[in-house]
Amino acid sequence: MWEIIEGYSLLILESFIALFVWMIIRLVLSRIVTKRLRLTDFSAARKRITLKSVFAVVNMILFGALITIWSVDQKDILVFLSSMVTVLGVAFFAQWSHLSNITSGIIIFFNTATKIGDEIKIMDKEFDIEGEILDIGMMFFKIKTTKDEIISLPNNIILQKAIKTNDKKLKASILPMEEGSE
Repeated sequence: MWEIIEGYSLLILESFIALFVWMIIRLVLSRIVTKRLRLTDFSAARKRITLKSVFAVVNMILFGALITIWSVDQKDILVFLSSMVTVLGVAFFAQWSHLSNITSGIIIFFNTATKIGDEIKIMDKEFDIEGEILDIGMMFFKIKTTKDEIISLPNNIILQKAIKTNDKKLKASILPMEEGSE
């Protein structure tokens, strides 16, 4: 038994070092991301999703490091990854709208002026929806209308429709830019 372990002692040591570095990186990133998220108006659920996403990337890096340390044959990895991509491709193709909503949720999270608590009006040719954003999740966002109704809409609506907002901070940041561009 010890003879087997002695043959792999360097690989085992390297694996423990990789795990130790992984734990330190995870702890540091957790503190950095948590500190950054405290400055936002995001819901607790959204903050958890962000942390899970960051940890998923760190876990994939650890997985890659362990594969490299143990010298797993690249052909085996390629077969495994191509099988997984095929299964995911079929699943995502079957659920195209879900993929669109998840992608929209990520874009909204990082790159739009709308946030939780904003009063918005979604302008549509058939009927407008006006209210306050209560939550923005991975697939849907919730609006409390002026009639105290709670409406759940897919995230891709925010990217596809014109949105009118009453956010004073946004207006204050845009107006000086428009005056200076004239």
